[in-house]
Amino acid sequence: MQSTITIAGIGSLHAHSLMVGLAVVLAASLGIRSAVRNAELPLRSVLAAVVLIALAVFVGGRLHFALPRLHLFAYDPLHVLRLTSGGLHAPGAICGAVVGGWVSLRALGLPVARFADAFAPSVGVGIAVARLGCFLNGCCFGLVCELPWGLEMPVGSLPYREQIEKGILPRGAARSLPVHALPLYFSGVAWAIAAFTSRLQSRKSYDGQVALWMLFLFSASSAALEPLRHEHAMRIYLGPWPQLQWVTLAMSLLSCGALLARSRASGGRRSSPQISSPPS
Repeated sequence: MQSTITIAGIGSLHAHSLMVGLAVVLAASLGIRSAVRNAELPLRSVLAAVVLIALAVFVGGRLHFALPRLHLFAYDPLHVLRLTSGGLHAPGAICGAVVGGWVSLRALGLPVARFADAFAPSVGVGIAVARLGCFLNGCCFGLVCELPWGLEMPVGSLPYREQIEKGILPRGAARSLPVHALPLYFSGVAWAIAAFTSRLQSRKSYDGQVALWMLFLFSASSAALEPLRHEHAMRIYLGPWPQLQWVTLAMSLLSCGALLARSRASGGRRSSPQISSPPS
């Protein structure tokens, strides 16, 4: 589909790029507000952490996309920095946020678990909005769907072109065969995760619980939805499953194990709602 949006005084913008940009702004602004107001963290340090973590998210998401496809960038390695040469993989972005966030927050003297809890719901919002951009772009679509909610995509869309190439759709067809609207599934789940983790913030038993639940729910839902993704030439398999399936399953197991271990250690105690602010 690759829709464009025209804004007066600016011109035409690629819908996917616009939605990803909006997702970043929303996630950052909501997370900063929560970190300063609810977690009582110093604004200057929070802003510095957000910049560093945003860089780690981009690097992690791009590496997860690019490393299995290095042959595509061999002629021009710097091309990997251009989002027009492929997107970001959400599991890699999450891993980048975890690793980069831990390093950055430790360096800035911010409490890692409390900061992560404050940002967890906004991460869900960011993923939800970015997935709407995937839908507008026509990418990340699912397998052919015979269920009532299957969506027929227009002429020129990625599903339409790939179905023509595979010979399952006659040339000249008005629309594609109905497919699973996978980006909308991902977006709907992300909105639900954002709502759940937002509600959990005032009821958590320990710092880090909200972030661990966000990571587990994101990973488990991604692992469950991944089998619905359409087959394409760039999909990388490791044994019987795509590498995205392995990554999300590993993240699910690790986060679930951390939740169980931390829950036993906390003994059901709730963290205190009054938290003194660390030095900036």
